[in-house]
Amino acid sequence: MTVTDGRRQTHVNEQFFFVHFRLRPKNAIPGPSIDKAQEVVLELPRKLVEDWKAENPDQDVTDKSIAAEIARVVAIESAFPGANGAEFEFDEPNWLEQRAPVMNARACDYHDNGIRAWLLRSSDKRVSSGSFGAS
Repeated sequence: MTVTDGRRQTHVNEQFFFVHFRLRPKNAIPGPSIDKAQEVVLELPRKLVEDWKAENPDQDVTDKSIAAEIARVVAIESAFPGANGAEFEFDEPNWLEQRAPVMNARACDYHDNGIRAWLLRSSDKRVSSGSFGAS
């Protein structure tokens, strides 16, 4: 599917949202503890967003905001298993137009309800450099 937003045409995957998050514990202090920050890329089925909208017809929110909320929960669980989501802060989601290279390079690190997550490793960042463009 191609979407025109008045300025440019953007290819949109009809089955999935692809999103990149950087998250870190809120209590992280500058210095060595910043290493606890994680980057995660996720593949989220659009069907989950459609199901959420069907279950919440009175909510007036965008597909991307629904997808971001669902993805945040999975990002925390994949990066910091068992942690309380309120203990983390996120950079703004970086929406990808296509799968990140790491998604094709290796198996996912976490899978739940059709959502797949890859924790980015230093070796992945070289593979993925330049692929995280906002859409």
